[in-house]
Amino acid sequence: MPDAGKLNLRILWDGKTVYGVEVKSTRPPAYRLLPGRSPDEAVQLIPLLYGVCGKAQRAAALAAVSSAQGRDVPQLEELEQGVLCEAMQEHLWRLLLDWPKLLGFPLPEAQFVRWHAALNALATGHGDAENLLAELHRALLGMTAEEWRRVDTQAKLFECLKAGDGLLAPILKALEYREIHLDFAGEQAQGDFLPRWTASDVSRNLAAQLGGAFAALPQLDGKPLETGALARTRHMPLLRDALRRAPTGLLARLIARLVDLLDSVSARGRIGHDGRGLSVVQTARGMLLHHVRIESGRVAEYWIVAPTEWNFHPQGALTGLIGLREGNAARLMETAQLFVLSLDPCVEFEIEVIHA
Repeated sequence: MPDAGKLNLRILWDGKTVYGVEVKSTRPPAYRLLPGRSPDEAVQLIPLLYGVCGKAQRAAALAAVSSAQGRDVPQLEELEQGVLCEAMQEHLWRLLLDWPKLLGFPLPEAQFVRWHAALNALATGHGDAENLLAELHRALLGMTAEEWRRVDTQAKLFECLKAGDGLLAPILKALEYREIHLDFAGEQAQGDFLPRWTASDVSRNLAAQLGGAFAALPQLDGKPLETGALARTRHMPLLRDALRRAPTGLLARLIARLVDLLDSVSARGRIGHDGRGLSVVQTARGMLLHHVRIESGRVAEYWIVAPTEWNFHPQGALTGLIGLREGNAARLMETAQLFVLSLDPCVEFEIEVIHA
């Protein structure tokens, strides 16, 4: 597998306030290895080139190539089930391992391993999805699915969490505490979100821009957009309330990830003609886009736009740190880590606080 690269993030700080954010990605465009190969070779190679969300990458590749060839996607139901289970595993990884570690709580590793295995079984048509979801509601939140569906404000969420013993209660409370104590110079503006587009929507809105430059720095009408669980769920009453309370979106992104996990929603779409195929798969991190052009039975062009390219655009969501008033470098580093984890990169990252 080729080097996955990393994100290098520099927080520019004058000792009191963050005045700039620099984002540089060394993630190589691995899709450049695909032109000249047969379509079947490309589909087989793509999951090997991208170590994270391999099932989603394969599904997107198969959908794009099948569309370009004018044929149905084989084993569609099995593909969709695999993508859904993989997204749930990614959510659980962040919720049970990464967030507790960053906030200083014990890691429920045994629970994670058991649920991860259960989702592997579901991906192959075994197990009981309904019982698993019921168990996740009880264990993570200490409430039933019906009680969870009635939670429509942040206050009601924390009221319900007080009454239960869910694994995520201390995580959510700790992040709320951290967020409400952030101090920004000036009013915090919310960023723009990528709509939950189908492949037809992408073709209609982005077709003229598709290419290598767009794949590296995707944007719409000159604006970088945030994709992911919050972009998908921001219109729900609970998420609207969370964003109203804290436009920085730290807690909102974590709640959105929880909604995404428990609602078990995924979507896939494709469109193709004249040897071109385009597919969209919604992953745990956001919209994954594949575009292929096939000529004479070979891949002539292939582009992949992953959620990380949207969420870590140099002028994107991470610039929400600008204006943060913080006089302690260690606390600033911790806050930056919270922001990065909330945006969920699919590659390793390094953060450097530059005092100038």
